[in-house]
Amino acid sequence: MLQLATEIPAAVLARTLGISVNSAVRWQQVSSGDWTAYAAEVSHRNHDHHPDE
Repeated sequence: MLQLATEIPAAVLARTLGISVNSAVRWQQVSSGDWTAYAAEVSHRNHDHHPDE
């Protein structure tokens, strides 16, 4: 579980294992697999995309 928590985002971990997102986040914190930077980067990319331009 610790290895998996370091490899995938909390939302995916939660859906895969059938646990709450809060539990998945705690597992990631314990395993040092912090996906916060990844989520921020994806969010930033989506806001920068302007298909009408």
